[in-house]
Amino acid sequence: MHTNSQVQSIQSTRSQRLAAIGHCLLERLETPLFVTDADGAVLEANPAATRRIERRDGLWLDAGGRIALRQGGRWVPISRWHAALSAGQELALPLEMEGGGPMQIKLRAMSAGEGGTACWVLATIERVVQARGDAMRRRFRFTRTQARLAEMLCEGMRPMHAAEALGVKISTVRTHVGQMYEKTGTHSQAQLVALLHAV
Repeated sequence: MHTNSQVQSIQSTRSQRLAAIGHCLLERLETPLFVTDADGAVLEANPAATRRIERRDGLWLDAGGRIALRQGGRWVPISRWHAALSAGQELALPLEMEGGGPMQIKLRAMSAGEGGTACWVLATIERVVQARGDAMRRRFRFTRTQARLAEMLCEGMRPMHAAEALGVKISTVRTHVGQMYEKTGTHSQAQLVALLHAV
């Protein structure tokens, strides 16, 4: 049986070990990650997040050390979402960054300590993984129906079967395919499918 002092010593050693492991992981993690308080002041940030903040690449630090996100062409304080996070919501927000594909910032509430009601915000920046249909809609300005039809053609479905699956006439499918040729600059179904497989 352990005495109270032995239990406290074991817990202290474990806490120190976990803190060291956490610090090591934070430093080596390539995903930008930071923790803020309720006002958005940065408490901790890994090197990947620090680089983005220094470059103002989607993130900005005001004079008070509070973080803001680039959205809709303006800087929005991260504290704006604190109430939703405190209520248990997790948020994934679009983030405007220089170059590259679409990115998002994920915000999660994190307890500020044992028994406390205060919470910190854990934020990570991640690339948005798009479904092929979404990528086609974005790149070629396909309608939703055209994107669904494109996916069917990429899977080897014949236009007649695609028409049945979509619940439309074959003439409607042919009209969509013709519009897809125009939007992609292709002239045959084989060219269209080859191009779409590259998306």
